[in-house]
Parts: sequence; C-alpha cells; structure tokens
Amino acid sequence: MKLSDIITTPVVPTGTEDPIGRVADVAVRAGQAHLDFVLVNMSVTGGYDPVVFSADTLELGVGQVTCAYSQEQIEQLRHRKTEESHLPVGIEGLPPLVVGPFGNAIAPVVMGAVLNDALHDRPKPIPSERDCRWFTELQGNPAFDATGELGTLLDVEIDPTSKALRFLLIDRGSDTLSIPFAELRNIPDGEHYVVLSRSSDPLRPV
Repeated sequence: MKLSDIITTPVVPTGTEDPIGRVADVAVRAGQAHLDFVLVNMSVTGGYDPVVFSADTLELGVGQVTCAYSQEQIEQLRHRKTEESHLPVGIEGLPPLVVGPFGNAIAPVVMGAVLNDALHDRPKPIPSERDCRWFTELQGNPAFDATGELGTLLDVEIDPTSKALRFLLIDRGSDTLSIPFAELRNIPDGEHYVVLSRSSDPLRPV
C-alpha cells in the first residue's frame, strides 16, 4: 500500500458502515519510519473540518479506514473545548479503556494526539509532533542526497498492518526508484525538498 492510496479513503467507526469523514493527509517525519498521525476531514457534506488522529486508533484497509472511536465520542471530546484552543482536548469523559480494532483496548490517553489545538485552525493544522510534515505537501518535491538531485518524491510505501513506512518512491522520469524510508534524513522547515542518505542498499528500480 502507498500513502497516496490512503488519501480520500472513507473513515468509519468500528462496527458501522457510515463514514464519519475521509482521510485528508498523513504526517511523516525524518527518522521516524512509522505512521504516527492521520488528518481526517470530518465533514461529510463537502466542507472542511480537520481532526488529527493518532494512527494507533486507525485500521488501514483497502478502500476503508476503520476508527476505534465513534462519532459521538469524538464530538464529546471536541465540545469539551471552550476558549482554551491552545491546549489538548480534555479526555476526562471517556471510560478508562476504549475498545479498538481487533478488540484491542486503547487507553484514552492516546487521544492526546487525536484531538489537539489544530481543531480550530483552517485550512490545515500543523502535525502534532515536532518536525512532522504533511505528505501531500512533500509529494512532488525534489529529493537530494550528497551527489545532487535524485528526482521527485512520488510516494511512500507503507505496511498497512504494522503502519511501518517502508520505502520512498522517487520518480526519475525514466524509472521509479525505491529507497528505504530510513534514508530520509531531513525535511528542511519551510523548504520544498527532502534530503536523503544513501548509506545502505543501492537504489532499486521498481
């Protein structure tokens, strides 16, 4: 699966078929080869209502992402926000454990990264962790290593079960190269390029 396959995918609560929104973006970070945060547009009427979810609360499937929380639980958390938009949404109203995908119990402290100060920001919130960037803002940007420009960032291959980010797919025009995600060394702040390190395996056409 590729990150681009996840974008616009419907998000549904466990045990239902009614979408609560669609994936709008996913956060990536140099040095972190695991999906941490997913941006979901909670509007189902064509508007834009962004909420940041911890990836641990989501099950990535083909054509559908399953959420461990119901729309009612999410709205409960959101309505607890008053004028303290710079603080995380309160989680006091949730039970000690919330049942997630596959019956796993998820502590509600996970919600600290799920609903944050980004709820009131438009058009797109800043990822919750330092140095995270939204994938769609990096897609198509040049990729460099010590030898110069390699090509443009086409996509990222992800294992949907473990949520491990496996390979960067770099478009060179004539072919596409697959580079281990761990080779992503830097995403300069405010810049439109990524920096890679080719210290392990050579590039492989895919």
